[in-house]
Amino acid sequence: MINKLPLKPLLLIVAFLSALVLLVALLSDDSKQQPKTISLEANLQIIDISELDGSIPSLQKRQVSSTENTSRNASTTPHVQINNVDTTLADLPVPKNLQKVEITYSNENETVKQGDSLSTILAKHSVSPTDIYRVSQADKTNKELLKMRPGQTLEFEIRDDTNALQKLTLIKNRLEKIEFTREGKQFTANKIVRTPDIVQTYKESTITSSLFVDGLKSGIDQRLLIEMANVFGWDIDFALDIRHGDSFSILYEEKFLDGEKIGLGNIIAAQFINNGRQYQAIRYATPTSTSYYTPDGLAMRKAFLRTPVEFTRISSKFNPNRIHPLFKTSRPHRGVDYAAPSGTPVKSAGDGKVKFAGKQNGYGNVVIIDHGKGYTTLYAHLRSFAKSTRKGARVKQGKTIAYVGQTGWATGPHLHYEFRINGVHKNPVTVKLPNDDPMPKKELKQYLPYAQKITSLLQSYHSADYQQKLASVRN
Repeated sequence: MINKLPLKPLLLIVAFLSALVLLVALLSDDSKQQPKTISLEANLQIIDISELDGSIPSLQKRQVSSTENTSRNASTTPHVQINNVDTTLADLPVPKNLQKVEITYSNENETVKQGDSLSTILAKHSVSPTDIYRVSQADKTNKELLKMRPGQTLEFEIRDDTNALQKLTLIKNRLEKIEFTREGKQFTANKIVRTPDIVQTYKESTITSSLFVDGLKSGIDQRLLIEMANVFGWDIDFALDIRHGDSFSILYEEKFLDGEKIGLGNIIAAQFINNGRQYQAIRYATPTSTSYYTPDGLAMRKAFLRTPVEFTRISSKFNPNRIHPLFKTSRPHRGVDYAAPSGTPVKSAGDGKVKFAGKQNGYGNVVIIDHGKGYTTLYAHLRSFAKSTRKGARVKQGKTIAYVGQTGWATGPHLHYEFRINGVHKNPVTVKLPNDDPMPKKELKQYLPYAQKITSLLQSYHSADYQQKLASVRN
């Protein structure tokens, strides 16, 4: 078969085989003399790991262009081609499971209205019953959330993604609030009370019309005027005794918060010039109570109220020689008749025990109270009695014992009121009322220097006109 091959190809095959045999012989000989070293060289591309994003798609879908490789030093942001679209790694979206979730909260507030409760308010804002229960448990001791009143404010913070209650604040007033803060699955309560700044304020006024009209004109709050009338009410009948030209001065507290006036405090001291007489009251706290006293330490509060009913006028005065309006005969009027609408509450003039409650001749419905030490009071022509008014019952000064009526021999609705000392009738309007229990001697030693200091302070505020009036009156 070889003979049939062309000569030229045959020579080439022989030459190739001869060269191959020679090469093998040379390699075998060189391996016996010294080892051979084979050098491999590769061009590797350095990749900055920080430039890679966790969202890089499979490398099978990315081809780095030669243009990008050559310009790497000119740009620090790697460029890739995804689906033949050139983009940067920074533009690639982060998978949701690798994204950092930002928790946000909403702050809400509600003004408490009549009929509102904690659950009804929070439920409107999709707070779960579980969270409502948990926050109420944090308040189970003081029950402040159960005692919310209309006008108070509830502020609360709610997590947006879960509607979980994070914080609840009950603002009771400008000085007091209670915070309920979430700690895990529970809430803790913290009561915060701010203390206002107290400023002493002095005012004085002269009466030309009435206590309230002229007091308000002088810038004195109505609440202070009512309180002052109560302080002096045992000595002055503000319905009958007030005269044109009477004057009064008052030193009281005002409350400020962050520079803003937020309310009134107590009356520290007050003076009243009435019908040529001066009365002075100083507020003082003992270990057992707080009350008003004269500069000498006598209680302003008397053992009896001057008038036991809110009346419109005196329809008949104390008069031993009065002509009776029905019988037209001389019959002593041993009390005072206070005209008032039917149903007006009648108060006990002092502490005591009900001696009689029922009908008594021309007096109609009557209550008689024994106050001890020889003092008794009588209330007649009553429409009805209070539920607790019965013989033997104990009453406190100012407690309602009955209601104005027109029973018995009465020409119109009024209260007939009598004041007796050891069985002798006295004029209720002018009788000198006994003082309340005196201040203990131990307290009196501390009170007298304080009273002198307050009196001097009050005098330092007096205007020249007021000082002149004080100089002309008697104590």
